[in-house]
Amino acid sequence: MKKTALAFAMTSAMLVIPVYAADPAATPAPPQLPEFLTPATLETLKQASQELTAATGSERNVAKIWEKYANFEFSPALRPKLKEMFGAERPFPITRTDGPKGQINYIGKLAPYLYVQGNGTDFNWSEMTLKLSTEKTGRSMTMDMQWPSLVMARSDFSVSMENMTLVAKQQRAADGVDYGVANFGVELVSARDVTVGDKAAEKPLRFEGITARSETSRRGNNVEIAYRSTVKAMVMGDERVDHANFAFRLTNVPVKVMADFSRSMREQNAQKLDPKAQQELMLKNMKDLGKRALQSGAVLLIDDISAGYRGNVAAIKGRVSFAKTVDADFQDIKAIMKKIVAHFEVRVPVALIRDVGRAISARSVDASAADAARQIDAGADAIVSFVVGKAVSSGFAVVEKDELRSTIDIKDDKLSINGKSMELPKNLGIKAAPEAKPAPAPETKPTP
Repeated sequence: MKKTALAFAMTSAMLVIPVYAADPAATPAPPQLPEFLTPATLETLKQASQELTAATGSERNVAKIWEKYANFEFSPALRPKLKEMFGAERPFPITRTDGPKGQINYIGKLAPYLYVQGNGTDFNWSEMTLKLSTEKTGRSMTMDMQWPSLVMARSDFSVSMENMTLVAKQQRAADGVDYGVANFGVELVSARDVTVGDKAAEKPLRFEGITARSETSRRGNNVEIAYRSTVKAMVMGDERVDHANFAFRLTNVPVKVMADFSRSMREQNAQKLDPKAQQELMLKNMKDLGKRALQSGAVLLIDDISAGYRGNVAAIKGRVSFAKTVDADFQDIKAIMKKIVAHFEVRVPVALIRDVGRAISARSVDASAADAARQIDAGADAIVSFVVGKAVSSGFAVVEKDELRSTIDIKDDKLSINGKSMELPKNLGIKAAPEAKPAPAPETKPTP
């Protein structure tokens, strides 16, 4: 969290989306996406991040980190680029402020600005403020961020975010692990297929009341990582999803595993490697964390994946763990997939299926017809009969208390749905690495 406090102005306006290349012979080429960030923008952000990381290194004392940052200056070559992008050579300065005795407080501000990239994608934001607090030992930290508005605009569509907040608390324990909680919120995210302010954008896509909470806590000799996100409502044209939840907990991760991972990441930052070497070392550390966590019996608990529609809620709960693994399993993704032990419970109200069926039927019925309502109801009933009837008659689900219910189990490389065994797909899109071909033997010539 403390690194976030330092580089927040550099990264708040960005979502980093990993893109994985697919086999062009097996997968059709995806549609070409517009260029949201130019190569020059990405390079400037990367350089700023590298300079910030070099300035703080492996320092863990939050008070010392903030003191360094308060007096930090970017390199002369980078300053004009930052001024073009943020309107200032120091985009996010922090200043020490007064506070209760024993506290060390700072406040940082990102000035409002319109960044015109020149590629058709522009960014416009209001002033963002960030309040920081720690104490002399630098083992604890609190953060309170307020950002009223951020807009990404193009000629063909725009996305805006309103009233973003972040409140976080962190405490480093004697075991070396940082425990704490962070709450993030966005009051409204709107997406329009025309520019902001255009009256033609009457029915934008809206996400209302987005909240996310992450928490790291100690449970005996283990660490538990919990995450929960909620969208109060999603509005798409005339349709509205009441809410969408996603909550999980990663449990049974030994404290020592987390402490070692934290130490390895600090050592990585202190080495001042080039970006490629940084990425390779990061992947190595992440792989080691996952391997040790699985071998120690880590369990992923899915507490709630649900969505509501017109008062009815469809939900999934479950857990995912792994059978005993050996080192060789981690050399082959297919081998580790065979060790999965998972159980899920699925519930879908029949009334929700009917409401979805009614919405689908309404699209194919002339609303001006005298019997439009009857046609829509008949179409919805047909969809319910097909979906529910097919699921029950095939043995994949049962109907209890007006809900379509089922269980999904994966164990010993076998799949069962509602107790009915099925074969797992032999190829889940995971391709084995091509076998190395031996080098051709040198041509032998007869001795003269």
